[in-house]
Amino acid sequence: MSMLPTLSREAAMLENGKARLLISGDFVTAEAFAVLAQLSTEQSTLELMAWKRAGKIFSLAHEDKEYFPLYAFDRALGYCPFSPLAAIITTFGSSKPEWAMAFWFGSSNSYLGGQMPKDVMVDDPARVLDAAQSEAYGARHG
Repeated sequence: MSMLPTLSREAAMLENGKARLLISGDFVTAEAFAVLAQLSTEQSTLELMAWKRAGKIFSLAHEDKEYFPLYAFDRALGYCPFSPLAAIITTFGSSKPEWAMAFWFGSSNSYLGGQMPKDVMVDDPARVLDAAQSEAYGARHG
């Protein structure tokens, strides 16, 4: 029996999931971020790339465009990245590539009482970091 039908179905599901993420409104291009943060497109792109290189944010590449998660940025601090996000990215390391991380942020999480990490990020980013550490290292009992 061939595995191809199963693989193509999984690939289609993954592509559908990616498309849903990108149209969710949670992700923006550098140009759209520039408008929100009131920066020039050039300045926006430079800042986003610097933050990405520094591991402070992640992005999703899709069809020659790069998309950045809106929930990564603290509006109260002029759209700078939430500081715990860098620790979350480090916690997951190579175990969660960007798309997997995006799915994690947009999925219900038992460590957060069924809430999605992206929704808790604004009010309690430290709790999201705890949830990431619990997922990455397994539940630790004191």
